[in-house]
Amino acid sequence: MITRGRVIAGEYEILGRISEGGMATVYSARRISDGQVIALKVLREQYSSDAEFVERFQREAKAVSELSHPHMVRVFSSGQDDGVHFIAMEFVEGEDLKRLIRRERRLPWQRASEIAAQVCEALEYAHAHGIIHRDIKPQNILLTKDGQVKVTDFGIARAMSSATITQTGTVLGSVQYLAPEQARGSPVGRTTDLYALGVVTYEMVTGALPFDEDSPIAIALKHLDQDPPRPSTYVPDLPPRIEGIILRALAKSPRYRYQSADQMRWDLLEKTDLWKELPPPKRVKDDTPRTLVLRPGEQPEPEERQIKVSGPVLALILTVLIVGGIWGGWRAFSGYISVPEVEVPNFVGRTVQAAEAAASGRRLRLRVVEEAFSTEVAAGLIISQDQPAGKPVKVGRVVSVVVSLGPEMVSVPDVQRRSLIEARLVIERARLRIGELRETYDEDVKGGFIISQDPQPGARAERGSPIHVVVSKGPQRIMMPLLVGRQLQEARRMLEELGVTLAAVKTVPTADMNPEIVVDQTPPPGTRIRAQDAVTVTVSVRPGEETTPPPSPVVTAQPQPAPGPEEKLTRVQLIVPEGQAEQEVKIVVVDERGVRTLFRKILAPGDRVDERVRSRGFTIIQVFIQNRLIQEIRP
Repeated sequence: MITRGRVIAGEYEILGRISEGGMATVYSARRISDGQVIALKVLREQYSSDAEFVERFQREAKAVSELSHPHMVRVFSSGQDDGVHFIAMEFVEGEDLKRLIRRERRLPWQRASEIAAQVCEALEYAHAHGIIHRDIKPQNILLTKDGQVKVTDFGIARAMSSATITQTGTVLGSVQYLAPEQARGSPVGRTTDLYALGVVTYEMVTGALPFDEDSPIAIALKHLDQDPPRPSTYVPDLPPRIEGIILRALAKSPRYRYQSADQMRWDLLEKTDLWKELPPPKRVKDDTPRTLVLRPGEQPEPEERQIKVSGPVLALILTVLIVGGIWGGWRAFSGYISVPEVEVPNFVGRTVQAAEAAASGRRLRLRVVEEAFSTEVAAGLIISQDQPAGKPVKVGRVVSVVVSLGPEMVSVPDVQRRSLIEARLVIERARLRIGELRETYDEDVKGGFIISQDPQPGARAERGSPIHVVVSKGPQRIMMPLLVGRQLQEARRMLEELGVTLAAVKTVPTADMNPEIVVDQTPPPGTRIRAQDAVTVTVSVRPGEETTPPPSPVVTAQPQPAPGPEEKLTRVQLIVPEGQAEQEVKIVVVDERGVRTLFRKILAPGDRVDERVRSRGFTIIQVFIQNRLIQEIRP
């Protein structure tokens, strides 16, 4: 818990909390070295525990810290202190653009153009240095008290792309500003930022978003497939230039957008007219009036021919028609009221053949007017009828029925090796839905992409049924810590906390060093290894004790691929230490199911225990020897 007065990394004193987001909490802090007030962005715990994400986050922060532009929030430093990962950045007094839009509802187009042009300056500078923002939105555009623009969170979205699916909701939080290529999981570039800036400019001048639906997936699909309403539908007096700039920035294909932030900026400043080269619309309607072309000597065909009829003849024709109509109507009415009545049978749930036989027996006629999909009525059976069962009708009446086609079956798409966002879109387009999501490490498939699916691609599935997917967390890699110079027991504890087994301990005699100090390690510190890779250390011993092995490792714990979406599987290994001839070893598990003893045996020194602990939700695994707690594991 970070509270007022806490000092981070010995350099930043917390003054108070500024804001809280899906990825981090921002605090105001005082830099102790010079007293300057700065903003300290602290990663949330679920991100801080992901070593690979933290490494990428810090790398991106370092790259951005080397940039300096008047319209970018300056990053001073980044680091970690006791598990708290932070970025120290410039403190901007003012508000973000989202709050301004909510308060003003919409901005004058002149002010919106001024803000967008300043954002373009920052983007052009960052793009020239190889940095793509990836998450341009009003919340990341800060406005100082004198109206100057400061763009923040450069490079953060790139680090976010390594987050696992448990943080996917955060990534989709900006879906209203998501470029089509981001929704598809395709590579992004500078035009991706310009698309997002087009959405922001649209929102500034209209007070509305181009696409806004109840679900993130529905919004993403509209970014892919639909053209937005023209801004002038909200603001009729909006200058054509501003509307043209917005529509060009919102082109579905990156090649039709502005190719640089400078191009968009010059149009906003009215120095160029690239906005006139609008991209083709998604749907083009041909409503051009047709022109009639005549060859020499041809005459146009008359649209209608007029027939002239004399008055007496017309009167005679009308008299015959009226008399004939009255006679025919009387005959028909007389015949109708003399027809006997029968009750309509119940056709629902019958086959068409059985219903036709029942209708014929009542001297009725059956007509199939529609075939429809149904999840409740089997294929070939009647779903409904237009005349209810038991109703009296005239003999010969036609009863219309609807016949079931059974459940609508659709083809299962192939989403393997696609990003999770793209897979969601593809599955929803196929009129199916995402079912169970499981994560696992994979050496070949990068994080956030689908490893496997069930049912398999090409299978037929009922419309609306779930597709279960397994998503890659990427290769499981752990950064090897520095063990040299530490006591052997401390080195073991550090490895155990990382889930790594100490495979072997070698010894080397040293007269000038205390015993059991690590003097060498394999692999070396900083190497990224898998949990199952062998780690060896060499420790010091007193001369003459080279053959005396150091104490055996007590407990190691390694996460295993989970058997289900809500379950955990942990491999717990134990070597019974030297001591009494017989020792009781007990493994206790605490999880959502309660407290239970998984393992309990009397073992001798040197005996090994290898147990796989299956648990659900928040878990604590406790290892006891002779009723003394040896280690507590929280997978």
